[in-house]
Formats: sequence, C-alpha cells, structure tokens
Amino acid sequence: MNTALGSIARAFWFACAALFLFEAWLWDTVGGFLKQLVALIPFEAFKQALARSLAKLPPPVALLVFLLPLLVIEPFKVIGLWLIAHHHLIFGVLAFVAAKVLGVGLIAFLFDATRGKLLSMPWFARFYDWVMALRAKADAIIEPYKLRLRAALAPFKERLKALVADLESHGGLGRRLALLRARARRLRGLT
Repeated sequence: MNTALGSIARAFWFACAALFLFEAWLWDTVGGFLKQLVALIPFEAFKQALARSLAKLPPPVALLVFLLPLLVIEPFKVIGLWLIAHHHLIFGVLAFVAAKVLGVGLIAFLFDATRGKLLSMPWFARFYDWVMALRAKADAIIEPYKLRLRAALAPFKERLKALVADLESHGGLGRRLALLRARARRLRGLT
C-alpha cells in the first residue's frame, strides 16, 4: 500500500514540476519573443518614454501595471473554457491557449520592465526568491527524466543525422533539405 501511495505521490510531484517548468519555459520563450518584437518597433521615442514612465512609478503602482494583463487576459481564458463546455472545442482551446501565451508573454515583458521597482518591495523580493527556489527544485525533479529521454533518443538522432547527410550528398531532395536547414539556422539566429 505504501509503495502505491509513494508512486502516486511521485507522479503527482512530477506532474506539478513539469507544469511549473512548462510555465517557466513559456515565460522565458514568449517573454523573450515579445522583447524582440518590441525591439523591432520603430518608435524609439515612444519606447524610451514608456521606459522612463515605468521607471518613475512607485513600487505599488508598478505592481499594478505588472498585474494588469491578468485582469485583461483572464476573461478570455474563461471564454475559452465556456466555449469548450459548450462543445466548441477547437475555438475554446484556441482562445484559451492564445490568452495563456499572450498573458504570460505580457507579464514576462512587464516584469522585465518593472523588475527593479517590484524587487524593491521586501515581500515581493521574498516571493520572487521562493519562486526561483521552487523552479530549481522542479528542475531537479525533472532533470533525471530529461537525461534518460536524451539518452533514449540519441541513437535515433544519430540515424536521422546520417540520413539527412546521405540525402544532402545526393542532390535534388538533398539540396532542398540543405537549403531548409540553412534557413532554419538563420531563423534561429534571429530569434
């Protein structure tokens, strides 16, 4: 009985850690993408004015600005769940996922913009440290599974590399694959 309970507890903590790390990955990825998107906006004077305005805010107001996307995005998640409940699965999932990605991205972007002000509040700094410790603990739970997965996929990855190299050496399709790989490398360099 104890081993079954232990297995359930391990599975529960693994699932919690995986969800937490997915949120962290989403935060890092979408937040970074939004930073790059903002960097492309040509209105330098506007961006500098926005940065100056955020820097002048007192910490509690910066917290409100940081949390503002939650007030805007959460209703869209509710709409997504409502659509799912009313048998509009595709639209509901799309609405929920779009709200989730946009919300996490905006909050990550605003956190970077208001980080100094937010961390100047002692309770927020303690909360931030707690979240970072939780992220490290979740990563420690997941890491052995990631290592096993990488080891299990390594032979397939090597075979795929050999197959691609063989195709590239034969022209035609190989040339197209080489062009696609080069384009993918260039795109990764931009993002």
